[in-house]
Amino acid sequence: MRRIRAIESHHWLLLSYVTVLFGCAIWMAVLAVDSFRATHGGVAGAVTVEDCVYADTEDGPEWTCSGPFVSTDGAVRIDAVKLKPRYGEPFEDGATVPGRVSSSSAGTLHTDDRAWMWATGLMVLFLGTGLYHLRSELRTEPEVATPPVDPELAAISARARAFLTEWEHVFAPSTPVAAAPAPVPAVNAPKRANLAVGKVLAGWLLLVLTIVGTVWHLMEWERQELESLTGQALGTVTGARLGAENRIEVAYPDTTGAEWRVRWKPVDPDSYREGGQVPVRYDPTQPYEVMPAYPEFFEIEPRGRTVLVELVLLPGYVLAWAWMWRLGRWLLGAWRRGRPAEAWVLVAELHWGTEPTSFWLELRDADRIWYQRIVWDRRLVRLLAGGAQLPLSVELRRCPGLRRMYLVDVPGVGRLWPASTARARPPRNYHLRPVELHLFGHAESTGRHLAILLALTVLVGGGWLLAGPATAAYLLALIGGYQLWGGGAPWRGFYALRR
Repeated sequence: MRRIRAIESHHWLLLSYVTVLFGCAIWMAVLAVDSFRATHGGVAGAVTVEDCVYADTEDGPEWTCSGPFVSTDGAVRIDAVKLKPRYGEPFEDGATVPGRVSSSSAGTLHTDDRAWMWATGLMVLFLGTGLYHLRSELRTEPEVATPPVDPELAAISARARAFLTEWEHVFAPSTPVAAAPAPVPAVNAPKRANLAVGKVLAGWLLLVLTIVGTVWHLMEWERQELESLTGQALGTVTGARLGAENRIEVAYPDTTGAEWRVRWKPVDPDSYREGGQVPVRYDPTQPYEVMPAYPEFFEIEPRGRTVLVELVLLPGYVLAWAWMWRLGRWLLGAWRRGRPAEAWVLVAELHWGTEPTSFWLELRDADRIWYQRIVWDRRLVRLLAGGAQLPLSVELRRCPGLRRMYLVDVPGVGRLWPASTARARPPRNYHLRPVELHLFGHAESTGRHLAILLALTVLVGGGWLLAGPATAAYLLALIGGYQLWGGGAPWRGFYALRR
């Protein structure tokens, strides 16, 4: 028989990535089918452009234009159709764009006859990548069946073991047995058990504080932007239900009498007809900076800077909540009763890298073997440098949760804090090997230090320009938080020791 391998916490993240890939594949499939139908057997015609919506993408500013569609023979009419693909410059109102739609109820005009080809290629790419990762996560492994045991033989074996236990003193050796060597004491080992958790708490608090600071700075910037809109005017609706977004066009005068125009998408398009009036607020020094006096009646898109800052904050939100969950498990696990076990200390190297990245423990508890990453602790390094013999006699305290996680108490060292869940198999993307004592004290090259410093400088500078010093501090705290999440091995060199 075969069984599905247990899914651990990091596998759930990968499964979320697979879900996104499958979603992109479905999206590309729908686009490919619609484009293919339009190219081979669709309805030919043209769209009269009524509205173009601006979008700031990675490839620069792009515009999505829309308008009513009329077929070449005039038999098919569609009120609003979007043009595909996007364009770098908006069309003038009233411009005619030829193309094809897939049916009389379609919502997209295709102007590129080969769009279905690249859409199909992207669908195959997304689908293949998702299936590859899904297959690796859900692969099965053989299940070893325990052969049946004869009850009579088992009873005979139990009586024989009991008989030998009773007569062990008869065969005791006449010479004393040499005592086992005493364990090597840790060198300058701190007495308290929460040394490593201090830097974890500091990193988590710093991340939370910088997130709060960045959000406050963004809210303050938006408040200042709204306060600059001191001019007031009464705009006139000059166009209603424009394009596929059903936007309206509002014309308003500034203090000099010049007329300006702006387009918004109302929540209720039927409430705004041509000739109606809309009160607006604008910046007298920059009249094109305008907002409706009552923005709750419109779907106002956030500014590009606001969207970018929110995207930058997203990984920080995820990491802060994940750390809060892990710290809660640590706290509850510390109150549980421990049980004895043995631990081998290993170092992990990426299969495509050359340097160690974290400490791992191979824990042997009864008949099970578990692999768990731990937060880097200098006391453990000093213990190994002092010549401690492996395996280490440890005490395990299981943290509550769906996946196993152990607090590991080592005599003479203190508590080692987990940096991952405990798994029954070694990690696939790392190579675990024993600690090599002759590498202790090896420092990293100066070039690596300069490269890291240059990268951090560029990152901090970009964050400062984006949303001030709070964002720059947040990016540094985010890097430190992810470093601690993976074990917190120092960049100075994994084996480095401060003499």
